[in-house]
Amino acid sequence: MVANGPPPVHAGGPFVSPAPEELAAQFAIVAGADGVPMVIVVPAWSGLPAAGEAWLTALREVGAPLANTIDTVPCGAYLKIFDPFIVNGQRVLMETCWLPTLDAGGIDACVRAMARAVSPGCTIVTHEFKGAASRVPCDATAFGLRRDHVLIEIMATYPDRSQQRDEQLHLQWVQAALRDLSTTAFPGAYPNLLRSGDPERASRSYGGNVARLISAKRRYDPDNVFSAIPLPDPDDRIAAA
Repeated sequence: MVANGPPPVHAGGPFVSPAPEELAAQFAIVAGADGVPMVIVVPAWSGLPAAGEAWLTALREVGAPLANTIDTVPCGAYLKIFDPFIVNGQRVLMETCWLPTLDAGGIDACVRAMARAVSPGCTIVTHEFKGAASRVPCDATAFGLRRDHVLIEIMATYPDRSQQRDEQLHLQWVQAALRDLSTTAFPGAYPNLLRSGDPERASRSYGGNVARLISAKRRYDPDNVFSAIPLPDPDDRIAAA
């Protein structure tokens, strides 16, 4: 696929769906300085540089970019790209789901959500899950969705000193966006991003691995020391993983 070069790219059509495994693209829909939502595209090429340049050149030609800062950076620097946006003293509300693909319906749901954003702190971020990670057998690890999909993060941040009304407005926005996206989503969601009071979705996230996880939990952590990620269990003392 790489040898033949990338397919024609146009603003109205998908870019990443025909791309090779070496290319991943993360999208973030955020509020611009003027309050108008804008899209940030963060591509990552993990193959031979010469082959990746053709794909990244095609990406640069999509739409009319406000800025273009595609560059070669170490993996560690890439992982820290969003660190400057993590601000102490901010409260964060988050929901998550995973879609079979980021198709027109999913994009429209993201656009609708951002059109209803209640503050500049409302953001939607996507993560691709494909390639080698999709070829691992489902029962080989705890993670239950071993097929290509797109992880969606729905986040709302606001100052810690905000009033309860602000918290409710942001919570309602997050939940409304999740409901809209969930019409085509897979059951469950990425367990690390689920809230602690959501054991039902956690169960769906692990799929057929739940019973083995519960057994391991009872054996290795009966006192529930590790409790950040929800895991359903009839025993309330160990209702988290």
